[in-house]
Amino acid sequence: MPRPYPPNVARRAATGPTLIPVDEGRSALPGPVASMRPRVAAAPFNSPDHIFEVKWDGIRAQLASEGGTVRLTDRRGGDLLRLLPEMRDVRLPEGILLDGELIVCDSRGRPSYDLLAARLGPRVAKRGRGPIYVAFDLLYEASRPLLGRPLEERRKKLLALGISDRRVAVPDHLESDGEPFYDAVEEYGLEGIVAKRRRSPYVPGARTADWLKYHVTPRADVVIGGLIVDDVRGARTVLCGWHVANGLAFAGEAYVPPYLGRWLDEATRDFTGDASPFATPMPMRSGSRWLRPTLVAIVEHDASEGSELADARFRALRFDGDVATAIEETPVELPSAPPTGPAERPRLVVLQSLPFGR
Repeated sequence: MPRPYPPNVARRAATGPTLIPVDEGRSALPGPVASMRPRVAAAPFNSPDHIFEVKWDGIRAQLASEGGTVRLTDRRGGDLLRLLPEMRDVRLPEGILLDGELIVCDSRGRPSYDLLAARLGPRVAKRGRGPIYVAFDLLYEASRPLLGRPLEERRKKLLALGISDRRVAVPDHLESDGEPFYDAVEEYGLEGIVAKRRRSPYVPGARTADWLKYHVTPRADVVIGGLIVDDVRGARTVLCGWHVANGLAFAGEAYVPPYLGRWLDEATRDFTGDASPFATPMPMRSGSRWLRPTLVAIVEHDASEGSELADARFRALRFDGDVATAIEETPVELPSAPPTGPAERPRLVVLQSLPFGR
């Protein structure tokens, strides 16, 4: 169980973000801090007010060092060291709390969620290179909270720690030029980019436009409300839902690739429900199986048609999924300034960011 927060840190309520009064005095590290999350950008953009980072195809995690031991937790507070005992060997300065992502890379050095999921699943398959913890934010240093400090200050302190080794990477970032950075990320076959406002504080639990993500291939987290299955292939279709105030709204169907059909069919049987979990009536189809709305899936899609996903494909189950965060998102539009940096800089930053690309 996560440890309770000390009195000087207000825990994020489940209903909305809360700005934290930051006590600059030394204190014990808190348990896992609710992750600050990005909204979706309508398009890549250039902005002198932002820095741009690679979006990692892994799971969000926090890494802490206190009392001579390390703690690695997912965004719901689950203990990841139990699943990845090799991460116990990480050596960090005392009293720091990092926010980042846990990844496993393919043979070309690109992060792969599928390879990471194979490490964390019930049938452990140790394929790929890693695991690696990619640290992109510093929340506590020497047991002092930095949540209220500007992002650019937190990043500077993080880079100065010099903690990169075989299990921890601190990626580079690019200033201002998000459009050419996106082009470089797409060229290297990575997930996408994240734009972060330079002066933004860290607001636990907030989904805020101070951070914006843009995927190379659009993707979304959805709640699995049911499956269409057959005896030959197993699961053929995922019935997707968005979390809304009155329950679960239908978000469309996602195609299940044949090589995942039997596995998804078997993996979800313990979650079978007696009736449709969707807020609006759904017709019963041949092969329909309703599921209790507790599982979150990653789906890739081409676009949204109204409130439903178009041409969606099932990608994976999200191990750290939270039903409350699987919501329909409205993309944020921002103006784009002309690029200002050297043309080769975006590619260099991408290569310097990749743990095995240096």
